[in-house]
Amino acid sequence: MAAALKDKDIGILDDWDEQSKRVINMINIARISIFCSLLIFLAVIHNIRGTEQTLAAYAPMVRNEGWLQIWCTVYGAIIMFSLANPKWQLQPKTRTLPNASAVSDITMMGILTALAGGVSSGFGILALPFLATACVLSYGRYPLLYGSYAALLITGDILWKFYPFSMDVIRSNLSLLTGQILLMAACYIVPLLTSLSARYLVTADDSVRNHRTAFERLSALNKIVLNRIQEAVIVVDQDCLVWTHNRQAKQYFSELESNELAPFLSGLVKTWRLKPEESFSNLSPINSTLMYVRAIPIIQEDTELLMLFARAERERQAEAQTLKLTALGLLTANLAHEIRNPLSAMRQASGLIQETAEEDANPMYRKLSDIIEKNITRIDKMLEDITSLNRSDRIDTKGIHLTQFWLSFIQEFYLTNPEAKNCLRLDVPNGSSFIALFDAAHLQQIMWNLCNNAWRHCRKQKGSIVVSLRVFGKNNISLRVWDDGPGVSETIREHLFEPFNTSEAEGTGLGLYVARELAHANNGDLCYVPHAKSFELILPRAPK
Repeated sequence: MAAALKDKDIGILDDWDEQSKRVINMINIARISIFCSLLIFLAVIHNIRGTEQTLAAYAPMVRNEGWLQIWCTVYGAIIMFSLANPKWQLQPKTRTLPNASAVSDITMMGILTALAGGVSSGFGILALPFLATACVLSYGRYPLLYGSYAALLITGDILWKFYPFSMDVIRSNLSLLTGQILLMAACYIVPLLTSLSARYLVTADDSVRNHRTAFERLSALNKIVLNRIQEAVIVVDQDCLVWTHNRQAKQYFSELESNELAPFLSGLVKTWRLKPEESFSNLSPINSTLMYVRAIPIIQEDTELLMLFARAERERQAEAQTLKLTALGLLTANLAHEIRNPLSAMRQASGLIQETAEEDANPMYRKLSDIIEKNITRIDKMLEDITSLNRSDRIDTKGIHLTQFWLSFIQEFYLTNPEAKNCLRLDVPNGSSFIALFDAAHLQQIMWNLCNNAWRHCRKQKGSIVVSLRVFGKNNISLRVWDDGPGVSETIREHLFEPFNTSEAEGTGLGLYVARELAHANNGDLCYVPHAKSFELILPRAPK
């Protein structure tokens, strides 16, 4: 939003250095104008020299024609140097000396005035613009120094013309002296006024620069914060014009662009217009996707905006489910410890009942004892699964050669399920080597759960269960467990990895839940692939 406000309401102001370059361009134009005008003036005088009119009005310039030509040569060289190397006219703010180019211009105007016949020629006024630009280029500094220097040049002209002074000389040239005094006063007034303005502009420029830096810093911070939000953030006005948005919004709506209309948000904008000052939230289908949207109006003096926080409802439900499962997992893990103590007492009581049954030879006691022992074993298995979750944060990650791991695992599996011999096989591409970064105990538990489930539901024939290894992306390995059974029905897929969800009468409903949590703890994942009727375990691949 800050970026949009910056583009729409705040003009990008040129800094002082940029303005100084413009002043220099204007000075160069003035120099060229004076230079060309003087050349034309000299050409005209040269053509009409010898006439009485020339001697009367332009006698000083005719008399100093040679010096004026030298002046033009020097000033032309200054102009050429300034055009070729404009940086010499710029003055760093840290420099404490007067501006050299300004001093040269004032000096040249003073010499021109003297060669043209003094202040009465009217050329003296040409120094005033250069006095003003001198203060501008010097950041408002040295106004009295520049004014005094120009006044000193005028005073020198007065001393040269009227020395030695006498009352008769002063009376006869009173109007001329008055003009010179006024010009000297102007030489102070112009730089002083320009200095005040320049100092104010310098201060304003520094303030603008500081505010701009702070604004850009805040804008960058806001951008970082917006892009880290999981929700899509969009700011629009009443015309559905997008002011700004974050990356998540671009992922949801690829056609979204800043400073362009977003007609797919018109429904939300209409709802906002009904009550412009109230926030609201609802479920809205946007571009065929059901989105949960929170809308917050931003009311300013001359701008009314609407900030939208949107997220796909499917993602919200998945996140809520994940949080629920996490909380449930923590709760059951804490309860597991509390259940073990009464479970031990129940096991002891079952043992006493079994001893009584052996002494009395009462079949009812034996049957009751078997039922109790069977359920105690089931509860104990459930507690063992839950306890393994508490150990998931203590991971001993190491490189596991999956082919060698399979040979060891299958031997243990056949010992427990001898009838499964030759029913399981490993599918590995020829010449491939798969080494995963995983906790060996966790991988053993996950594989045991997946293969046990596959064995229960397969046809129990040769090759009924296939475990395949493939490369998955750049840094992962895919381990799939497939069986020739009917697969997982669509009705229970949604809750397949939830705790205590089971279709088996003797199952705990924790096997797949624990397996996936262990996979996540090892930076992997476990999911069901419906079209392949298989479970897929994603394992991080060890670097080569």
